[in-house]
Amino acid sequence: MFKPSITMPAIAASTFHQACLVVMVPLLQDVFDLTLSMIGVVVGTGLMTTAISLPAWGRIEAYIGALGALKIILSFAVLSVSAIAVSFMLVSYAIISPLLGLTVLITARIAYSISVPALLPLTQAILARNSQNSSKLLAPIGRLSSMTGLGRLAGNAAVAPLLLFGGALPLIAPIPVYAACLFFAFKQSSPASIKCKKSTEQKDQITLPKTALLIGFSLQLCLGATYVLLGPLIKDSMQLDSTEATTFASYCLTAAVLSGLVAQLGLLPIFRKHTSIVQITSAISFTAGLSLLCIAHTLPFIAMSAAIIGASAALLSATNSVYLLKQLPASLKAKGSTTLSCSQFAGLATGSLLGGFGGEASLTLTFSFATLIALVFCVGGSGFVISHKPVARPLRPSDI
Repeated sequence: MFKPSITMPAIAASTFHQACLVVMVPLLQDVFDLTLSMIGVVVGTGLMTTAISLPAWGRIEAYIGALGALKIILSFAVLSVSAIAVSFMLVSYAIISPLLGLTVLITARIAYSISVPALLPLTQAILARNSQNSSKLLAPIGRLSSMTGLGRLAGNAAVAPLLLFGGALPLIAPIPVYAACLFFAFKQSSPASIKCKKSTEQKDQITLPKTALLIGFSLQLCLGATYVLLGPLIKDSMQLDSTEATTFASYCLTAAVLSGLVAQLGLLPIFRKHTSIVQITSAISFTAGLSLLCIAHTLPFIAMSAAIIGASAALLSATNSVYLLKQLPASLKAKGSTTLSCSQFAGLATGSLLGGFGGEASLTLTFSFATLIALVFCVGGSGFVISHKPVARPLRPSDI
């Protein structure tokens, strides 16, 4: 049987790469002669490209099989991240012009955004398909999702020491991980690589749970706005300069990541049989964490709020994914998981955009609006999920 653990290091490497790019923004500006607005365009374009392309991977997986799709994605990962690192080195040593290097960087970044983010939802779908007991799915999904937090944490911590050995080393570091995962993927042969055919009856009768998609979109919208505005909130509340505010914001975001990891690796295994309770509790605590930011004026208070938000978001995201996957037959799990990820990336991009504009008008009002969205769609959606249990349908061959 295909083991999803093969792709777990690649998922961590993906968020490691993302974290390194964020930390290296000042260096990227100097090397490629970029303004902050140009950096914003590159990041925003990548997020929207991911949101648009993710559903296609569900169809690709249905056509060539999960293992075949993962091989393609990992190949794109090796090539695109290598191109980004090479363009950085060539421009750094004045071998090519910054404009040509930027063209290579943007092209590689788009290729990366189209492919690599699909690793997590496809692996989730394989995990759900291989699971013999859906009631025990929550803890493995949590462990899988925790790879994103571990990668982000490592990326934030490793940039400074890696830069001592070369400016491009943080960009090169994920490449061996992707290459190793690709090597083991090519050595795999399993039923997971066999495509699942959908019958006309299934296609007509089964639709994706819209509530799960709405919760995913709303959750990431609130997170996108919150993380964009955390630095400005600290700056205004504590009367700090930009450098100090950025430093303290990084501490708060680290606290959020760590609390999310603790929740995913520590709490989910304990409460794996109580998915409904975890979902509604995490939705309520997520909303409470956002509301605390409306009145936060000290660093410990803001850090505590960020930690609550990070832990609650991790739990809610995991339970929401489990809810969606449990409602779908095997042939639609990949489509459902990639569509959910699409809604999450769209929410993240929308939240980042609205947070930027809203923060210029009023930080308190923007956080209040995010709290309202979380209350209505995250808490309300979770309540709907819990109170409307679907009627069990007969098993079909594709469910086995």
